[in-house]
Amino acid sequence: MGKQPRKHILIVGLAALAFVLIGAIVALVITSGGGGSRSVRDFTLQPNDLSPELVLVDEKLYSREELMAELSADSQIAEAGLREAVHFTYKSQEGLPMVDVFVYAYKDEDAAEAAHAFAQEVDPDVLRPVDLGGGMRGYAFPDALVVEGIGDDGFLMSGYVDYDDGDENTVGDSLGVQIYFMRSGRSRAEVLVAGESIFLDPQTVARNQYLRLEGPGVVVAPRDP
Repeated sequence: MGKQPRKHILIVGLAALAFVLIGAIVALVITSGGGGSRSVRDFTLQPNDLSPELVLVDEKLYSREELMAELSADSQIAEAGLREAVHFTYKSQEGLPMVDVFVYAYKDEDAAEAAHAFAQEVDPDVLRPVDLGGGMRGYAFPDALVVEGIGDDGFLMSGYVDYDDGDENTVGDSLGVQIYFMRSGRSRAEVLVAGESIFLDPQTVARNQYLRLEGPGVVVAPRDP
């Protein structure tokens, strides 16, 4: 075989290798957790991550400007790298239990980490207001429980809301709530779970959301029965 055919084969082989490498890099950028070119919706808890009794009843995408307008001065500094956010609400047919999810997307990992650290630096003597609508209001506070599977810097707040549906026999009844905070890559999430069901395990819900932050294409953890 002459030198010219060998040179031609070598060039073709190098071009093919370069094409494969470029394709792999593009795929990695697209599927990397907490960012990439995907929509923030892709990193948010999906209906098939939850038990069938819970259905999506509300979805809203927030721009940076909309969110900043609702934040305090201190929060605006911590959220300086925020780009957009999405809010999903899932409810059962009876209204409870419910799962409320906020996922925030940032310009880079440092910005997401700074916002998550600010959320974690909560004064234990200051309660976090919780308003589920329909007269269900209450508070949450830092919980020392360690939750596996939501990242090394994930944390939990627990609390209650008072349920008032206008019936004198139910006024004052308390409903437990848990709020899970987590971060991965350029995104972070807050997952509120309220109410109870044999089909709903709050920690499994939180872990499924964390897997979504890690990468929308991953297989979610099996749902607890």
